[in-house]
Amino acid sequence: MAAALPSLYLKWLVFRELLRPPQSNAEIGTRIWGPDDGPSRFSKLLRGDSGCDPEVAAELAEAVNKRIAMVRSANKQSDPPAHVFRGSDFELPVLEFARLLVMATKVIEPDAMDRSHRALLSEFAPARGVPGPRLAIEPVGTGRYFEGATSASEGPPVFEIGRHKGLFAVEGLPPERLAQGPKVYALFARDTSMTGKRIWDVPFSEAVRWFPSPFEPTVDGARLLLMPEPKPVQPVIGHFHLTVALVFEPAVIGRLDPRRPVGAPAPLDEEETARFLTNLHRLMKSHANALAVCGGEYIVRQS
Repeated sequence: MAAALPSLYLKWLVFRELLRPPQSNAEIGTRIWGPDDGPSRFSKLLRGDSGCDPEVAAELAEAVNKRIAMVRSANKQSDPPAHVFRGSDFELPVLEFARLLVMATKVIEPDAMDRSHRALLSEFAPARGVPGPRLAIEPVGTGRYFEGATSASEGPPVFEIGRHKGLFAVEGLPPERLAQGPKVYALFARDTSMTGKRIWDVPFSEAVRWFPSPFEPTVDGARLLLMPEPKPVQPVIGHFHLTVALVFEPAVIGRLDPRRPVGAPAPLDEEETARFLTNLHRLMKSHANALAVCGGEYIVRQS
């Protein structure tokens, strides 16, 4: 049985956003498997719900190569591309795959690069605009809130390296929810544009980070604290998007967490993160009463 391609939907998203192929995903699925079940099979393939035969991966690579050739030709690039894609390239990590696309195409408009950067960042920050509890991100100076801190309505809080500490707290949960003792998953997605880089210009470990998950938060009155006391920010510049998933029913963890078995709290790797996000999207629709999702943003800069 063919194995699923890890994180394929993210790699295909980067391809579509960077190079804007004229065929829709449904049309590509129809070309490979026919009109009856081609679109649905391609959707399952992208999300890792079905395996990918080598010949199908080769067809996808050929679609990528043809689009690269068209874009290069339209921009009068007559030299051979620096890389010709093969089916095995879809097994690469997401950000490495994106770097290869950029290198092979060579001529991509800055707007397309920025659009692709934002699209990937959005995938790693799925809580934006989702109704539910509120994530409070509180910058703290030496024993007090620092002077001039921006409120949520004015923009993300700003932390200065070496000067400010921070505290993350979930607010707005009713008492009966708090009493359930939820388990928490929390990941950070870093917008690197403040440093002049796009998300694929850094390793995955610098673009996406995790609190070791799942973990038990600290109950503080009507709030859940993600850490028991304020801690200093790490010396990493960026605009960070924090996503928090609260799981109230233990049985749902097995459907959310791709690791088998789910052991002690630990960060998820790139492949596990992609599968976690797919599972989270689905559970937010099918098991809305079993979990809650919230998110927030903050900025880290030099003091």
